[in-house]
Amino acid sequence: MPHRMPRIMTGKILRNEKRGVFYRTEVSVPERVPFMPGQFAMVSGWNGNDPLLPRPLGIFRSEGDLTAGIIEFVYKVVGRGTALLSGLRQDDLLSITLPLGNGFSLDDAGRIWWLVGGGVGLSTVFPAATYLAGEDFHMFLGARSHDQHPPREWIPGWDTPERITLCTDDGMLGYNGTVGAAIRERLEVLSSSDKERLTILACGPKGMLKDLAETALPLGIPMQASLENHMACGFGVCWGCATEIRASGGAEYLRVCKEGPVFNAGEVLW
Repeated sequence: MPHRMPRIMTGKILRNEKRGVFYRTEVSVPERVPFMPGQFAMVSGWNGNDPLLPRPLGIFRSEGDLTAGIIEFVYKVVGRGTALLSGLRQDDLLSITLPLGNGFSLDDAGRIWWLVGGGVGLSTVFPAATYLAGEDFHMFLGARSHDQHPPREWIPGWDTPERITLCTDDGMLGYNGTVGAAIRERLEVLSSSDKERLTILACGPKGMLKDLAETALPLGIPMQASLENHMACGFGVCWGCATEIRASGGAEYLRVCKEGPVFNAGEVLW
């Protein structure tokens, strides 16, 4: 299990590449940062205080040694902060705090893993696929249209396409429909013994996660969901990202940035 104590560091951009609707930013940092898939960073790279707060980005890749490392982020432009990040160039500096939050639990040997990513949720699912290399896993990637999918060379295991199901709402690429519909079809032909070994890991829009939970949980299939609530501080101080969780006697609110972003889907009040 990697060291999880977050740290603040300055990184230098090596490349900031746009591919379709996604940006992939590679950053050199002073040391290697171990992380669990599902953890994230708070990132800023602009002068002044507009916007005031950094932006949360899932950690896409981290490697290196004790004296130097590489961090990668994949994101879409969804507001002013990510728009400013997208305009940065080689040698520009970033302020980065990482790793933050709790990632997926992936050490249960002998499981079958279905990794489900919707939209930019792929930046959380892909590191899990890399972590599970050699394990029995399948990826389901959903998008509204074919041009909303990532470049194929970004997808772990693309050379084994039987492990990957691309889903598009417009039917122009891969499975014609949502990832939830594709998973329900796959479950219909999955043996009882394989269902008992199955765990679903998912990251994406709340509607997608709710749909998956309503499919998996009644069948007794464990599901871990990485939530994409808006975050402000990243440390659990402001409670701006709180989500409602089942608790004895009713419900309670937990912070997605601190207690999450990965939760047991059965505990989330969707």
